[in-house]
Amino acid sequence: MAPTVLLVATATKWLGTARIPRDLAHAGWSVSLLAPKGSLAERSRYLRQIGHLPDGATPLQWVDAFAAAVKATAPRLVLPCDDTAFRLMQQLVLAPPQAMDPVLRLRLAALITESLGDPAHYRASVDKTLICTAAEAAGVRVPPYRVVALVVEAQAFAAAQGWPVVLKRSHSSAGDGVAICADGDALAREFARLAGDRSPDLGDADRRRLVVQAYIPGRTRYFSGTAWRGSLLCGYAVDKLAGEPKGPASVVRYFHCPELQDSATRLARAFGMSGIFAPEYIVHERTGAAYLVEINRRVTPGAHRGEFVDVSTGAALLAAVEGRPSTTRTRLDDGEERVFVNFPHEWLRDPESSRLRDGPVDVPWDEPELIEAMLAMRHER
Repeated sequence: MAPTVLLVATATKWLGTARIPRDLAHAGWSVSLLAPKGSLAERSRYLRQIGHLPDGATPLQWVDAFAAAVKATAPRLVLPCDDTAFRLMQQLVLAPPQAMDPVLRLRLAALITESLGDPAHYRASVDKTLICTAAEAAGVRVPPYRVVALVVEAQAFAAAQGWPVVLKRSHSSAGDGVAICADGDALAREFARLAGDRSPDLGDADRRRLVVQAYIPGRTRYFSGTAWRGSLLCGYAVDKLAGEPKGPASVVRYFHCPELQDSATRLARAFGMSGIFAPEYIVHERTGAAYLVEINRRVTPGAHRGEFVDVSTGAALLAAVEGRPSTTRTRLDDGEERVFVNFPHEWLRDPESSRLRDGPVDVPWDEPELIEAMLAMRHER
C-alpha cells in the first residue's frame, strides 16, 4: 500500500498546493489534502482524500481539523503548503493547547517532527529577526543587519550603513511585511506601519522587534530544495526571469549553481530540516555574490516541476522515508538549463505575452478541472 502524504493548507488560491499532488502521486505517494472549502487544490485529480477547515478557522479549530485529518488518513508525512500552515504546525509542537489530550499531542508532535525536522530550529529558520544570526553561524552570507526595537536604532544603522535600507517584521507573505526605505522619512513611516502589525498573532514572534538590513542591489534567485533529517536530498537553483515584483515568478530558469547548492546544504544541516524548503537570495549586481534574505519552509509554486527535470521532490522523499536509494537525480548537471513559463502566472500577467506562444508553458493538460479553475482566476482579479 502506498504511504500517505497529507498536504496542509490555510490559503485557497496558492498554485503550488494545486500542482504538487501530481509529482507526489507519480512518485508513489497516496496524496490527501486539508484545506479551506473551495480551494484551488481540490480540483487536482491526484488527491485520494480531502478534508476541510471550518470557515475562518481559529488556531484551536485548526488543531481539531488537523487531528481529524491525521486520524482519517494516517499519513506518513505532512507537508505545509503556506507560511501560516507551517507556523501552526510549529506551534502545535512547541506550544500545544493546554487542554489537549497528551497522547494525541505526542502523536501529532511526532508526525510533525518527522515531517519538518528538528523543532529546536523551527522559529529561527523562518523568523526574519532570527534567521540572519542563525544563517551566519552556519556559514551562509546575509546582508549587513541589525535587530531593532526603536526607530532611532534603525536610523542609526542607516546612518552608518547608507541608504536605502530594508526593513522587515518577523513574518510576512508576498512581501507585505517588507519595506525598502530611501530616507529617514520613509523609514519612520514604514517602521510605524510594520511595528503596528495587526496580522493574526500565533504567539511565535516578538512583535516589538524588526530587522533592518543593508539594501543589496541585484536580482532574486531561489533554491528549490528537499531535505531529510538535516541532509539535502535534491534541489536546483531558480532564476526569476519575469513576474510581478512582489508576486510569484511567471517565467523561471532552472540550473545548477554550486554556491546555492552549498548554501542550501548548510541550511538544511544547521536547521535539521526535513521536507520542502526554498531559500531566497539576492544576487549582487556587481559582485555576483548571493545573500540569503529568507527561507520558505513550505510547498513552493514550482516544487512540482522537479519531476519534469528528474529532480523529483516526491521521489526523493519517498526513498528517504523507506530507507532506500532514490530513483531521482540529486541536482541538474553542470551547464544544464531549463526554462519554464508558469501557467497561469504569465497568462494572468499578460494574456498576449509572446512567451505563451514560444513556451514551454507548464499547463496541467492531464487535469482539465484544475485548468478550468485556473482560467476562472482571471475573473477574480
